[in-house]
Amino acid sequence: MDFPKTVLANGCFDILHYGHLLYLEAASKMGNYLVVGVTRDKHVNKGPGRPVNTEKHRAALVQALYFVNEVILCDNALDALKRVKPDIFVKGKDYKGKIEKPHAAYCKKHGIAISLTDTPIYSATKIINDRLRQSKRF
Repeated sequence: MDFPKTVLANGCFDILHYGHLLYLEAASKMGNYLVVGVTRDKHVNKGPGRPVNTEKHRAALVQALYFVNEVILCDNALDALKRVKPDIFVKGKDYKGKIEKPHAAYCKKHGIAISLTDTPIYSATKIINDRLRQSKRF
């Protein structure tokens, strides 16, 4: 019998963009139940004025994606890992060699595979900053 594989992806998802869509869709294909941890407002560390959107709105937008099965609000990835106990923890390829030690240690101790997507890298921070620079030209 094939058991369902639970996949956990997490992030801020402040301004949902095409890169998020590709990342989460790729994560969903690594198992058959995708849980997405959305970082709570008070734990977002993207700089002043962030997050732009509230945790409630960010979670609702992520939940609206047809391939997302469940969304949880979490303090950070370790919080999400402990609550979900997934089979697979997924990050974008920009995290290659950058998985935080506590996250990697927790995954190793609990038999959770860490997988990276191979999707293009986008950055909400870069998108926001580029737009601000453009708006100052006029």
